[in-house]
Amino acid sequence: MEENQNFEEFKKQLLEENEKNYGEEIREEYGEDVYEASSDILAGLTEEKWRRSEELRIKAEDMLQKLAPSGDASGEEAMEMAKLHGEWASIFWEGEKYSPEAHLAIAEMYVKDERFSAYYDAIVEGGARFLYEAVKNYCEKGAK
Repeated sequence: MEENQNFEEFKKQLLEENEKNYGEEIREEYGEDVYEASSDILAGLTEEKWRRSEELRIKAEDMLQKLAPSGDASGEEAMEMAKLHGEWASIFWEGEKYSPEAHLAIAEMYVKDERFSAYYDAIVEGGARFLYEAVKNYCEKGAK
């Protein structure tokens, strides 16, 4: 029970940080309904789903670090990385339903918003651009 309470506190802290750092921006860009829906998804996340999201994120980022220097964002391993990234992202989408359009929009944000670019470029030089290209190729090949 204590472990579950700690996770609930962790989610509460994440929600507070999201509100502080991005709340106003998201509301202005996407509207109150989108902000509230995403907050509800995070608030309802189980510890098991959170752990799964972390496993997927770490695996995709490890692959990114390994693959980006090659520059081959259309190879089989890059497609697997993009798939893992999509699985990670969809955990935070309504009904965990994957959407190639939403996936590509997120990846595009990684190259357009310097905050996200900095995150992925800190993993590996050119990481944000490589991830975007891999996701774009994945989506163009009929991602599901």
